[in-house]
Amino acid sequence: MATDQRGHGYSGRAVDLSRTGYVVDVAILLYILKIRDAVVLGHSLGGVNAYQLAARQPVLVRALVVDHIGAEIDDDLSFSLPWPHRVPPETALGASRELPDGRRPRIPRWPESRL
Repeated sequence: MATDQRGHGYSGRAVDLSRTGYVVDVAILLYILKIRDAVVLGHSLGGVNAYQLAARQPVLVRALVVDHIGAEIDDDLSFSLPWPHRVPPETALGASRELPDGRRPRIPRWPESRL
């Protein structure tokens, strides 16, 4: 299921475009549909809102996928300075595979019982 957030896509105009408004809209939708263990995917602004939904209403969210969000952080991030700045080559990670027409991402197979 994909939703248009207030003020976006085919949704109507909205006076309140606050983070709380976005999060409450999705929480209400999940409550109405009786979904208590959603896998939530958010892209861009939707990613920020999905993250906030999972943080504010964890009983509704089983898993979270956040794609391509810009974050402004006004905090001390010095703890991350000693982290490694290099990662293993892609081939060591097993993230993709070579095919005759180019590289493709490796997609895990789910057991039939999960489909």
